[in-house]
Amino acid sequence: MRTIRARRVLVLANPAAGPRKGRDEGGAVARAVSRAGVRCELERTRAPGDASRAAASAPAAGFDLVLAVGGDGTVHEAAQGIAGSGVALGVAPAGTMNLLARVLGIPLDAPRAAELLVLAGRRLAFRPGRAGERLFVLMAGIGFDAWVLREVLRRARGRPSMRHYAWGALRGLRTYRFPEIRFDAGDGRRLRATSAVVGRAPLYGGWLRPTPRASLERDELEICVFRGRSGPDYLRMAPSLWSGSHVDRADAEARIVTAVRGESHDPDVPVQLDGELAGTLPMEFGVSGRILVLAT
Repeated sequence: MRTIRARRVLVLANPAAGPRKGRDEGGAVARAVSRAGVRCELERTRAPGDASRAAASAPAAGFDLVLAVGGDGTVHEAAQGIAGSGVALGVAPAGTMNLLARVLGIPLDAPRAAELLVLAGRRLAFRPGRAGERLFVLMAGIGFDAWVLREVLRRARGRPSMRHYAWGALRGLRTYRFPEIRFDAGDGRRLRATSAVVGRAPLYGGWLRPTPRASLERDELEICVFRGRSGPDYLRMAPSLWSGSHVDRADAEARIVTAVRGESHDPDVPVQLDGELAGTLPMEFGVSGRILVLAT
C-alpha cells in the first residue's frame, strides 16, 4: 500500500447512476475536491463507453487520480480505460450497490469519500479479473444472476432500483431454465453447475459472500458454483450466502483458481461483470496482466 497525495483530479460522473434522482453528485464531488485544495475537472458521461474513453485519456492530460462518481458499473467501465496506466482510480459511491466502496471501507457519501481519497492518498495496486477481453474489478456472474440483470434492464423504465432487482430475481426463480454449465479449472479439475460467481473480491449483491476467500490483495480468483436445478433449490440455498456456510452444502462448491473456462450446450447462458452485461458463454476467466491502481 503506497501513499501519494493527488495533485490533479478528473471527476468522472455518471448522472444515470444510482437511485438518487435530481441530485448533482458530480458537482458535489468536484466542490469537495476543490475545498480540499486540489485542482480538478468535472466530466459527465452521456453514453456507454464515455467513462472508458475519458479514463483512458487521463494520463496524457496530466491527471494522477480519476474519481468515478457512480456505482460499480461506472468503476467497471473506467477500469477498462485506465488499467495499466499507473493513474489511480477512486470511487465516490453514488450507485445502487456500491460494492467496491464497501470492500475498501470507503464512506458511502460521495463528497465525503472524494475528500478522503484525495487527502489520504493511499494506493492499492492489484491485477483485476479478466473475462475474455474485458476486465472486472469485483466479480463475474454466470447464469442465473446475469439472466436476471438482463431481464431487469429490458423491462425497467429509467434507472433500475433494488425493487426492480428483487422482483426480477423472484421472477427468474420461476422462469429461468437452469441449464448445465461446465467449468474447466485446469489440472483435470472440472466443475458442473447451473450458475456460478467468479470473485475477485468477497462481496456480491450488497451483503452476500459467495466467494469469501477472494481478495484484491492476492492474484487469485475464487469460483463458487451452484448446482440447484430449480427456483426452490436456489431459495433454500440463499440464506447460507450471508454467512458463507453455502460452501458446506452438497449443492454448492467453492475453489481458489487462477483461471477457469466456462461453457454450456445452451447457447444463451449470459455473463455479467461488475453488474454490466458482458455476453454469453463460452468464456475464459482469469487474472489480468494489467495493473489497476485503486485509491483507497
